[in-house]
Amino acid sequence: MLTRPDKDALRAMLEAQIQEKLQHDPDAVTTYAAQRDPELKPYISKPTVQDKAFHKELEQMRADAEAGVMHKPKEDQVDDGKPILALDDYPGLKDAGSASSQW
Repeated sequence: MLTRPDKDALRAMLEAQIQEKLQHDPDAVTTYAAQRDPELKPYISKPTVQDKAFHKELEQMRADAEAGVMHKPKEDQVDDGKPILALDDYPGLKDAGSASSQW
């Protein structure tokens, strides 16, 4: 039965072969300088569409403030004491809202 050499025996055998090769041919092994590890850049997330829109709106507000333009917030517009849009304008909306609460 064949017995396999263990790791230490293999290391010794390879070391002996290397030493023998280097005695016959000293230029057999070429050493190279180690390469530098690449520099890791910090993670920077890309701005989303919402981020871009927010910054654009913010810049517009700053520009308007510098120009002296004042915008009043839009309140619910009322025509003759009645809101322009009401739930009655959307007949299926009331039924859908009450149907979901039955579950």
